[in-house]
Amino acid sequence: MNNFKRVLLTCALSAAMISAASAADMAVEEAPVVVPLTSGFYIGSLSSVSFLDDTTFTTGGDAISTDYDTGFYSSIRAGYNFGSMGFISPRVELELGYGSASVDAHSVNGAGVPGIDSFGDARSFQGYVNGYLDIPLTNDGFFSAVTPFVGGGVGFMNLELRKQGVAGAATYIDDSDTQFAYHLDAGVGINLQGIGLFSDMSLFDNTTLDIGYRFTAADDFDFVARDGSASSTDFRSHAVTFGLRKQF
Repeated sequence: MNNFKRVLLTCALSAAMISAASAADMAVEEAPVVVPLTSGFYIGSLSSVSFLDDTTFTTGGDAISTDYDTGFYSSIRAGYNFGSMGFISPRVELELGYGSASVDAHSVNGAGVPGIDSFGDARSFQGYVNGYLDIPLTNDGFFSAVTPFVGGGVGFMNLELRKQGVAGAATYIDDSDTQFAYHLDAGVGINLQGIGLFSDMSLFDNTTLDIGYRFTAADDFDFVARDGSASSTDFRSHAVTFGLRKQF
């Protein structure tokens, strides 16, 4: 009788151990871990709120300085992330975008013209080859999804001073020129699923939200005013940028 009880007890323990192991396997299958890709191609977009410095031109012997309202810039981009290389992850990309800002007010020889009497805008088409260094903070935990980056790009800018003038004096200038341009960037990239957003949507797999600052510059744009006066100006802007990129 004692031997029979021992056999039953052994069978019961074995069955319990097998059941626990099966339950553990099922738990692992039901909760797979999503690991972000560390290297590969990506596509994305970038938008910004831009603050342009004043531009200048000459017409009829008068020096015109132009102040702008807050503008915008939007672009598309495609690149390659090389993955972790020690403490950094480099990536390169191509970018093509368009920006615009409306005239707030002109000043003529230092005398301000009321904004209601000033019109026109500044438009730009820009193209760059960009390079960035991602700097991971940690390999696990919440902050593994937040990655600071620094970088910039070089390329071209076509700047158009479009139909700029003063009421009662008609349009002073409507001309464009293309010059070498560059920008410097800094910000953070946030892996959306890494912080718990859109975790059930495959559309957002390996998708990063970029938030940053950009300084853009280009020099010596040559313009000809409506009266034939030639002049030159520089372009400077500061921008708060927001972008998305999806890696494949």
